Amino acid sequence: MLLRLKISNYLLIEQLELDFLAGLTVVTGETGSGKSIIIDALMLLFGSRIPKDIIRDSQKQLTFEAEFKLSNPTTVEWLKANDLEDSDNLDSLICRRVIDHQGKNKTYINGNAVTNGQIKALGELILDIHIQYASVTLLKSETQRNLLDEYAGIQTKILYSIFKALNEAKHKLNLAVTKTKVLDAEKERLEVLISEFSALNLKPGEWDEINLEHKQLANAGEVLQEFDFAQNILQGEEYAIIKKISLLNSRLQKIIPYVPKALELTNLLSSAEIELQEISNSLEALATTIELDPDGLAKLEERINIIFDLSRKHKILPEQISEKLDEWAQELDNIIHSNDIAYLEKEVSRLDSEYTKLAKEISIVRKRFAKELGLKVTDYLHQLAITGEFSVLLNQLSEPTGHGLENVEYQVSFNKGIAAQALAKAASGGELSRTALALYLLLSIHNPPEIIIFDEIDVGIGGKVASIVGELLNKLGLVKQVICITHQPQTASFGDNHLVVRKHNNQAVSLAEISYVNSDERINEIARMLGGVKITPTTLSHAKEMLLNTNGEK
Repeated sequence: MLLRLKISNYLLIEQLELDFLAGLTVVTGETGSGKSIIIDALMLLFGSRIPKDIIRDSQKQLTFEAEFKLSNPTTVEWLKANDLEDSDNLDSLICRRVIDHQGKNKTYINGNAVTNGQIKALGELILDIHIQYASVTLLKSETQRNLLDEYAGIQTKILYSIFKALNEAKHKLNLAVTKTKVLDAEKERLEVLISEFSALNLKPGEWDEINLEHKQLANAGEVLQEFDFAQNILQGEEYAIIKKISLLNSRLQKIIPYVPKALELTNLLSSAEIELQEISNSLEALATTIELDPDGLAKLEERINIIFDLSRKHKILPEQISEKLDEWAQELDNIIHSNDIAYLEKEVSRLDSEYTKLAKEISIVRKRFAKELGLKVTDYLHQLAITGEFSVLLNQLSEPTGHGLENVEYQVSFNKGIAAQALAKAASGGELSRTALALYLLLSIHNPPEIIIFDEIDVGIGGKVASIVGELLNKLGLVKQVICITHQPQTASFGDNHLVVRKHNNQAVSLAEISYVNSDERINEIARMLGGVKITPTTLSHAKEMLLNTNGEK
């Protein structure tokens, strides 16, 4: 729902801040007063081409800003997918566009700078604007299909997922067929690698262990020699450090009675003697673990050489072998499955059968509801003074798609006896807008857009038919926010809200003013639309009666 529109320095508007309400809002005013300003502003805000000379004289730039409250999940999901949602208020949306004299512009969604393509895509979800000879959303083939599917209760998400999986399977099959030789060569290479390295039977961490063991065996003689030297220092006859410390301790203990502080020295010596003895014991224990084993060393060196040579051959480090084996095994598994042509052919066949079955079921439902929708829209069109017919054509496609086996095209003839043509080629703007009105009245409220705007939907009609248009617009306003620019008092009288556009001229500039009218002001505006320049008591009475009657019909 459009909550607020702000415009500054645009044509007849100097500054405008306008709040919008739910239901049907009608916009009226004298010819040339600027009734289309709201439509033009919204179209420019949502990426329309920028005309020349739209900025008021003496101003550097113009600004459009619109605030919305979102109710359709599709729009909220789009904002999330593009990282443009207001995280504090997911149903809130503020769009802004600033344009300067050179036509340069910047566009923002919830404060984030966006491309023109993004603001256009968002606009198609929020707005459907029907102006003379153009409809922003309804004329698109995708919209026509989505609206029919919504009317028929058709969900195409499952069909699309099957279609996507089918295309992926076909792609894999094509790759498998065209790249069989390449894949076979790669498969053979991986099998050789896995076979050669698996034959090493190298356990995780074993490379580090055998390198440490090799160092110990290769230097066993030197290690034992150093152990012997250390033991000789500690306990041998030549040095006997432990024995000498023990003797020194005994001698110092004799003088303790004369020098009591000598006790501290003897305690230190006792501790040193104990620690040195522990070192001696540890050296002895370590020495028992070291042995001279030429045969073991030769076998170890042979295994190290085999591992190293194979690693160097395939340009990897020995410590990477375990990791590489897992990697190669995964690659081989992928190749085996991707190159399994028989498996892929079976998968393509299975998915194709699933797709065809579901697509045909959807086609049957579309065909039934296409006929029903055509008849119901035609009935509405007859009420709206269009004597022709509306139909929904299902065109068989040469290739299957994610949405089914056919394309949906709306066709209409606006006059009885005239051949139907595609809705996108329809010539009359007013008749086209009335067709859109009939469609939206029949279609679900859950379908985008959230806001529908009609510009002179009632052009070329009057009297009873104009009243029917107003009544149907008001009915549509119960489920959508509808804004309608009209010249017809019958249509205007059905508005839940009534905006009047007035142009003021002075010696310097012309300015447009847009404001809501109620009570007597609204009666006067309807009377103006009924009676022209001169408003008589009879005209006022007629206007008042018209408003009373339409309020009773709502």
